[in-house]
Amino acid sequence: MAAKYQLLTELYESTGIAVTKNAQAWGAFLQSACRNYKCRFDEQLLIYAQRPDATAVAGIDTWNRLFKRWVNKDSKGIAVFDPKGNALKYYFDISDTHEGYYGSMPVPIWRMEKGYEQPVTERLKNRFGDVKGGTFADVLLETAKNA
Repeated sequence: MAAKYQLLTELYESTGIAVTKNAQAWGAFLQSACRNYKCRFDEQLLIYAQRPDATAVAGIDTWNRLFKRWVNKDSKGIAVFDPKGNALKYYFDISDTHEGYYGSMPVPIWRMEKGYEQPVTERLKNRFGDVKGGTFADVLLETAKNA
């Protein structure tokens, strides 16, 4: 176990350096991180290092109990640090799971759709002040400047 923990520590450090090298690397990391926004930063970094295409990750208990989905045989978990000590825990992506025999709960995967742009823009204006810009991307950049 100590050897795996050490390897994961090295992966974490090297990935942290790699994603801050340039804007493209940072953008690629952010694209991965936004899909798993409920995870801690260190978990997001390790998820990106091991499975940058992961769309919804959770532990096996969450998949089994909450969503009634089962992890596929031979699926490889995404190792992350367990905050409860010098241990590891494993996440699995939704692509590593399948529905149970008695049905499963839908997995809510958030997506920004065109219909959400106006309400989100209004909420951002109310929270961070008036913004100039025509496109939604302009609104986001102006909001970031105001914040």
